[in-house]
Amino acid sequence: MAMLGLLELMASQNISEANMYRAALKVNAYWFPDTYLTIAKYFGQQGVAWDAVDPKEALGENFSSSAGYRRVVSELARPTETITPSRRPSGGCGV
Repeated sequence: MAMLGLLELMASQNISEANMYRAALKVNAYWFPDTYLTIAKYFGQQGVAWDAVDPKEALGENFSSSAGYRRVVSELARPTETITPSRRPSGGCGV
């Protein structure tokens, strides 16, 4: 509802659609920082800097929907961590 109110206010001030999308992306990134940091990381791995991302695309169903975000997360390259003997997790309680 807050986003709808913001967009309606912007529309009443004759803000362009492109500027409304840019504002909506910035606000969403502020409200949901972990989500949009992940999406920014995905774009970065595709060679697209966050400031060059098309806001309409980032806010669309391919990225900002539940299914789109799950796809982004699943496609992110995750580096594998080697566990050395000194870093091997122990099962003890340390007592």
